[in-house]
Amino acid sequence: MPDATPFLRALGRALRERREELSLTQEALSLRTGVPQRRIWELEAGIGNPTARTLLRLVSGLDLPCSELFARAERIATLPAPSATDEE
Repeated sequence: MPDATPFLRALGRALRERREELSLTQEALSLRTGVPQRRIWELEAGIGNPTARTLLRLVSGLDLPCSELFARAERIATLPAPSATDEE
């Protein structure tokens, strides 16, 4: 079974990027969706595995179809990882 961690990190990044596109704070998104701010932080950090209910609440608050969120995450997951030399 493949490791889901890289995709979960990409999913978190896709969530954060969309939230920032809408100029929302984590607190504002929490108020829109009822998802606790701490949980939003965890998901954006790639920590944990969101339930389908949580994802549906988030995409509703982000005005984004779930399929588009997953497509964004898949694109992010296929990007090359930055190398140590890129940071120098």
